[in-house]
Amino acid sequence: MDFDAPVAYSKLVMHAAELVAAYLLVGLFVVGLIDFGVLALNLVREGRITDPRTLIELLDIVLLLFIVAEIYQTVIAYVESEAEVQVVRAVVYAGIIAIVRKAITFQTDAFPTYDAAVTAAVAYTLLLVGLAFTLFVSGRYGR
Repeated sequence: MDFDAPVAYSKLVMHAAELVAAYLLVGLFVVGLIDFGVLALNLVREGRITDPRTLIELLDIVLLLFIVAEIYQTVIAYVESEAEVQVVRAVVYAGIIAIVRKAITFQTDAFPTYDAAVTAAVAYTLLLVGLAFTLFVSGRYGR
């Protein structure tokens, strides 16, 4: 039985799906930029741009945009079939940005107990250390 044609067709469909995902991420990034701009403009008009909680909210949006950009880079690296190390690095960068975002917006009053807040903080720290170690290993030995 000849499977060459179905395999070739499935590769074509997968490549098209990957490109669609990349374009969706670009669209999501643009919508995020517009949202950021509108929010920042409204905050300036209302005079709340210097409020620390407001600045954290804006920073949260910016870091979320960086995460979307890193996921886009991951999809592009995969589509272009770059070395696996590049894909791993892009995923690790997205993870690091996500954890830093969580750390910056971390508020203990969002947790029901002090122990829950400490547990979350320790988990974020361990994730960040693990991702940094993965980045180090991929940079040092991934070539």
